[in-house]
Amino acid sequence: MKRFLFIITLFSAVVSFGQSFNGGLVFGLCASHTTGSFVDPVTYDEEATFNRSFSKPGINAGVFTNLYFTDNQAIDFEISFIQKGARKVPNKNDTLSGQVYESTLRLNYITIPIHYKYELSNYFSAFAGPNIGLLLSHSYTQNYIDQSDILKFNRFDFSVDIGVVVKLLARLSLDVKYSATFFLLPIRSYNNPDSWSYGPFAKQFWQRGQCNQLLDFTLRWTLFGSKDKLTN
Repeated sequence: MKRFLFIITLFSAVVSFGQSFNGGLVFGLCASHTTGSFVDPVTYDEEATFNRSFSKPGINAGVFTNLYFTDNQAIDFEISFIQKGARKVPNKNDTLSGQVYESTLRLNYITIPIHYKYELSNYFSAFAGPNIGLLLSHSYTQNYIDQSDILKFNRFDFSVDIGVVVKLLARLSLDVKYSATFFLLPIRSYNNPDSWSYGPFAKQFWQRGQCNQLLDFTLRWTLFGSKDKLTN
């Protein structure tokens, strides 16, 4: 209930700000992965647990608003529901007895990105900024058996975003974004970092736990805002 009220409060803020800012809806598809995955207990192979690619599909949907403080610079604020996670797809080489041949990690977040955007031209922009995610739920299956209880994730995901915007129509644009969890604040810390085969400095500083990585392709439909910005 508290999470629901939190989301409603933020959405109300977007609507009220939208009376003077540009704003609208976002919807897109994403592909995600987690770095620093736990090692498979049979083969001791990290890749055996999850594929090292953006193999977990998901959706991204929400609302946005922005404020232009110069002709070509703006602050973008967004509230979205997004599906992150990781996945290992079975293949013909998964024949070892006891091997993990399938695994799917699903992480559902409400995310609040705040981006600085710079318009390079009337049709192209670049943006970057922090992104805070609130974990709503998670699930994990291994060889199609639910093992969600063995994994405990942090409530928040602190990420950094970078991307570009391509203007398609007066009110429609396409955002292409790469997002990654800030490595000092992983979504799940290692239970036993001494069991990993990294050096001491790597274990203590660079390899602190699982982190989200995301490629996002989002359509942005502007519903209200400054007329001159919509017609440029």
